[in-house]
Amino acid sequence: MQRFLKPEECEKIIGHAPGGICPFGINDGVKVYLDESLKSMDSVLPACGTSDTGVELTIPELEKASCSAGWVDITKTPSS
Repeated sequence: MQRFLKPEECEKIIGHAPGGICPFGINDGVKVYLDESLKSMDSVLPACGTSDTGVELTIPELEKASCSAGWVDITKTPSS
């Protein structure tokens, strides 16, 4: 069963504390998935490793910078 991480698990597993989690600069072996809802935006401001830093990226730039494993729709339940 998949679940969201507990706040105390984030830094150890991902490499960033809660509030500064970003899709790049993360620990080896962590897969990044991008939500389909991002495709409706011209650009996004993902965190850059701390809670008060960010960078503006277009969606193609985000996809490339994050080395994403693919696109998901978090509003849908996976099929059994």
